[in-house]
Amino acid sequence: MSIRLIALLFVGFSSFGQETLLKIRKDTSSQMKTLFKPAQLKSIGLSLQSQVLIGKGGPEHGMGLQLHLNNKLSLGIASFNSLPNRDDRNSGMAPEPRQRFTALTLEATPMANKVFHLSFPLAIGRIQVEESPIYNYSASAMPQPGPGANWGRNDPFQNGPRTLGIQPGINLEVNLLKYVKVFGGANYRFAFGEEKTPGMSRAAATFGVKLGVFDKKVKR
Repeated sequence: MSIRLIALLFVGFSSFGQETLLKIRKDTSSQMKTLFKPAQLKSIGLSLQSQVLIGKGGPEHGMGLQLHLNNKLSLGIASFNSLPNRDDRNSGMAPEPRQRFTALTLEATPMANKVFHLSFPLAIGRIQVEESPIYNYSASAMPQPGPGANWGRNDPFQNGPRTLGIQPGINLEVNLLKYVKVFGGANYRFAFGEEKTPGMSRAAATFGVKLGVFDKKVKR
């Protein structure tokens, strides 16, 4: 009896050991499991964006280029330039300083296929304010050649104060046509840095349009 019992136990342990070894080998050869799985690229798009911002400090015009991924996330670049509030040539006063915001953009649009949907844009870049220019309206507006003529300073923002800007916002978008979207919303621009001025931070309402291809399916 003891020999038979030992034989049965030996066969049982052998079967259990072989099954365990197979499971270990199977688990070892399988792919690593992660908590977050990267999303597969199903569609891409490219669009041009134009918008107007209305808020403290006067209106601004913005232009941007966006790359759309899966019709939910877009990456791009944008430039916002303030428009002059008044032309002081007649009054003889210096014009109000203009502002430029050049940024990288990130925009999330969770339900872009619905006619009406929300988007959440974020812009991070550099805010620049133009230096105070000196105008001479007694002569031609074009610079004249000769001693003292400064031909290199064509950009009024070159020597003005500049700082970091972060601009989050929220928009209501409407799929007007397949290749046309219109939107309106609000945003706030935060300014950070030693050279920041009170006029750099501002809240604004925004209205704009996007033209392009937003959901071109990717062939596998």
